[in-house]
Amino acid sequence: MSEIKQVLVDQKARLERKFEKERIIERGIPDLKKYLSQPNVLAILGVRRSGKSTLAETLLRGENFGYINFDDDRLAGIKVEDLHKVEKALYELFGEVEYLLFDEIHNVEGWELFVSRLREEDKKIIVTGSNSKMLSGELATALTGRHVNFTLFPFSFSEYLRFKGVRIEKVKNTFTTSSEGVIKGELENYMKEGGFPEVLKISEDLIFSIFSDIVYKDIVQRLRIKRIELFKAFVVNIIKYYSNEVSLSRLSKTLKLSNNTVEDWFNGLVNAYVIITSERFTNKPREGMTSPKKIYVIDTGFISSIALDDSKGRIMENLVALQLSRMGEKLFYAKGNNYEIDFLIKDKAIQVTYASGRDEIPKREIEGLNKVKTKEKIVITWDYEDKVGEIKFIPIWKFLLNS
Repeated sequence: MSEIKQVLVDQKARLERKFEKERIIERGIPDLKKYLSQPNVLAILGVRRSGKSTLAETLLRGENFGYINFDDDRLAGIKVEDLHKVEKALYELFGEVEYLLFDEIHNVEGWELFVSRLREEDKKIIVTGSNSKMLSGELATALTGRHVNFTLFPFSFSEYLRFKGVRIEKVKNTFTTSSEGVIKGELENYMKEGGFPEVLKISEDLIFSIFSDIVYKDIVQRLRIKRIELFKAFVVNIIKYYSNEVSLSRLSKTLKLSNNTVEDWFNGLVNAYVIITSERFTNKPREGMTSPKKIYVIDTGFISSIALDDSKGRIMENLVALQLSRMGEKLFYAKGNNYEIDFLIKDKAIQVTYASGRDEIPKREIEGLNKVKTKEKIVITWDYEDKVGEIKFIPIWKFLLNS
């Protein structure tokens, strides 16, 4: 008990120091505090080191709350039957708190019913986690209609500019020439550096340790993978497929692995938020299930540092996929005879191309849009803006800042 108390005291002190010393960047997200206006569970999910803990702590600033981070090595091996000791220590240290924040509690197997009980005792609870499946078990059943999920991504381009202290000047919703030049320069940097807060605050080299932490803590340990070097090669291979379709059966032959193993490893990457997927849009359910998925990487820093790639057109498409996902859109692509649509979202068709002028846009991009019936048809370019017929051409920096 005394050891648990010491961990809690140390963690709360570290938390206070962080808010005293660091500049906390306001995230461009909905008002999440409203979900805690009455006893409830707010689950903030997302890739490791994307800022989930900081966001949760920001929501509870000014409140008396109990806090514990289960990603602390001193708590390694803690069992679900020990959680009552954690609860008792929290109350002894912080009093009869109304709010509780449990960081990475999914490290404790069987944690769901513990949190469910606390919610029934009128506690307002935030849990964070780096696995999308953490709420697919007993908690989801026990708390039907009583919990809210929110997925946090690394910094968006708007948040990146806020972190960099870039002031954007507009006159009647039109960007000034000087602001436009600065924005495009920073977009080049953002495409290379990505949006992990710690990478931007400390060093670009930190991207490698973040990558290793995700691979080992969120996938290798969770799936009990023994062929670690082979798995690392698999991950790098997958990242290199970004903004493209990936055939798992072809990968299994290349790596000489069973289809089941490749599928398990691929799903591990999805569940740990390393990649997001786009499904082929089709009116034939079986065709949709068997068609290859397109994949996108959660942060462009992984593309430049892990995949060692700087293909602007593909990175632009990856950024658009991330932005659409931030907006809560489910991603689909379309493919037919001699055409492909990068994104088919509700009644909107979107193509992405690295072009700065009308004459640089490949004909296939326009022809593809002409073959689908949607209310909106958009081509996202590098630096070309216009409207021709029913097709809008939007520079990517404007799309990222205005959507």
